[in-house]
Amino acid sequence: MGSKSGQFGPLMAGAILASTPWWAGAAWAQDIPVVATPLQLETAQFVSGELMSGPNHQVEPIAFSDGFVTSYTLSTEWGDVPAAGNYRLRMRIQEANALKALDEMSRAGVFGESLLEGAMAPVDGAVALITDPVNTVSDAAEGVGTWFGNIANSITSDDPNQEGALSAAVGWAATKRSFAVEMGVDPYTDWEPLQEALSSVGQAAFAGGISAKVAMGAATRDTDFAMPVLALSLTDSMKSKLADNPPERLAELNRAEMAELGISDAAITPFLDNHNYSPQEKVQFVDALNRMSGVEGLEVLVINAARAPDRVVARYMQQQSQMIATFAEQTPVSVFSSRQGPLLKTGDGRVVGVFPLDYIPWTDRLATIMPALTADADAAGGVTAKELWFEGSVSPDARQGMESHGWTVNEDVQILLGGA
Repeated sequence: MGSKSGQFGPLMAGAILASTPWWAGAAWAQDIPVVATPLQLETAQFVSGELMSGPNHQVEPIAFSDGFVTSYTLSTEWGDVPAAGNYRLRMRIQEANALKALDEMSRAGVFGESLLEGAMAPVDGAVALITDPVNTVSDAAEGVGTWFGNIANSITSDDPNQEGALSAAVGWAATKRSFAVEMGVDPYTDWEPLQEALSSVGQAAFAGGISAKVAMGAATRDTDFAMPVLALSLTDSMKSKLADNPPERLAELNRAEMAELGISDAAITPFLDNHNYSPQEKVQFVDALNRMSGVEGLEVLVINAARAPDRVVARYMQQQSQMIATFAEQTPVSVFSSRQGPLLKTGDGRVVGVFPLDYIPWTDRLATIMPALTADADAAGGVTAKELWFEGSVSPDARQGMESHGWTVNEDVQILLGGA
């Protein structure tokens, strides 16, 4: 197993459901057949038709799962791009749409002669098509590109998302952010073709005094081009915050908002210093906390999120926070810490775990985890029921295994995408 994939499965599983004694769950592994990972899957079983293929992308027909996260390959004219998880897949599709829109703008001459021929030419081998199922269970685009901060922080900050002294000095970093937000993508995307295009367009638009809305209008006038926009859980206030503030100012705002919620500086600082999260993902995480104002145990979520060891796990933590916030808006809960990560307890005694996972087969790892998850839930005391909520689907064997430990399983809840 390659170095990335060799770490991905244990790290991802460890971040979601912590390690347990070697003997735990052995009986369950014998009772129910386990599947080996990585598991090869037919993509069409888990991805809707409108997402499988679009004007600017094609999802490869085979995907791979490490038992928790499904890894897809997205084919575009700018190269093949991996996406770890269904939510991430939607983000990658939107990034391909945005890159095409930027290309249309440049070809329409919106930014002048320097970008007249199209700034976003196809990239040969931007990310090679992944055919090795072992190495596919990792996000090959892992790692954020280096963008240095504002004038004050660009030299001393170790945050790879800072915007750079030159861009901050001349002002085009703000223009770049506004284009990204207008097109529904992360201004700090780690997809290099889009990041380079945003930088080029940001500089040209700033020099010409052209706004993102004006550029979009000029590119689509008298044409059939229209950029699809996928809903990625950004409110208008979050968009304004991202467009109007550089990363170091976002960090200040995030710190103040978390402190207002009663979270200690000892928990806040490690989270803000974890640069596996992009500035946008931190804003989304803090927004989820704000939606849970008054919920007991919010610091548990921050401490847990601060431990994310890589980009894939950080995205998982951010998405889980959104799921928990949506659940808490509908049902009063408190958050408590367990070896398996944060769990919820409702006022009527239900213990609930919510997980932004795509497809859950019954693996040896999951069979080992379930006894510890159950013990941690029961230790909360006064438990009337135990529930698991999954964003994606659960195999029949996995459902049987989890129900055997006393859990009610809710699958395809689609909380991240505005579902139940």
